[in-house]
Amino acid sequence: MTRSMTAYGKAHTKIFLVEIHSVNRKSLDININMPKELLAMDMSLRKALGEVVKRGYVTVRVTREGEGSGALHLPSEEEMKRVHGEWSKRAAGLGYDTKEAIPFSMLVQYTLSNPTQGAYDAKMEKELLKGFEEALEAFIKMKVTEGKALASDIAKRVKIIEEKVKEVEPLSEKAPKRYQEKLEKRLEELKLNNQEGEERLMRELVIFADRIDVTEEITRLHSHVKQLYILLKEEKPCVGKELDFLTQEMNREVNTIAAKAQELEITQAALVMKGELGKIREQLQNLE
Repeated sequence: MTRSMTAYGKAHTKIFLVEIHSVNRKSLDININMPKELLAMDMSLRKALGEVVKRGYVTVRVTREGEGSGALHLPSEEEMKRVHGEWSKRAAGLGYDTKEAIPFSMLVQYTLSNPTQGAYDAKMEKELLKGFEEALEAFIKMKVTEGKALASDIAKRVKIIEEKVKEVEPLSEKAPKRYQEKLEKRLEELKLNNQEGEERLMRELVIFADRIDVTEEITRLHSHVKQLYILLKEEKPCVGKELDFLTQEMNREVNTIAAKAQELEITQAALVMKGELGKIREQLQNLE
């Protein structure tokens, strides 16, 4: 079950709008933006995310809305009385008229900009957790949906590579025979169809066959293709790094085949495989 690193999920509660979105990153990096009176929940949200997400730059944004844009934002009457009482003592001590020194607008502004941990904290935390869980569920669902689309595209490209490997296999087996025919023709032209010529032919043929042999590379490519298919179908959510490692190994084998190629058809097949591997590796940058 492959998952995309790019996804978005959101949830509305009576108090908050919770949004979670992520973009590509090799490691996990979490950024959380929420009201400062709830910063105590920062670590618990990070831990919850870290348990289900392994790669990507993840941003969590918590915004007050609904009750949060009205009643929740207004300071309680008890709190305003407490602040007014403290200010009145200081104003009186300094000889100011408290009615003139403490206007209502300033009192509201102060209490809004300096919220205290009040009786509504438990409700806020409960609502935040509810919104976070719902947003996370939507977020993971999108990751899975996008991951399936990426896996489907990668599987198609792996299929092309698999077909090209099958094309190269018989061509590589025929290459020594073709080289032998060229050598025999050349020896005939040089009038060396004698024992010395036969010995030279065999030496050249053995050296050539060893130099162009790609049996080992083809065997490993077949193995890597099978492993790719398995990983793309596995239930494990985070397979991006494993897939990236496999494609690096496949690219190494294809490069070796291209370097050893003596047939135009083999070179052309290797170029197609390299092109598909390049596209696969681009897609893998989006997988978790």
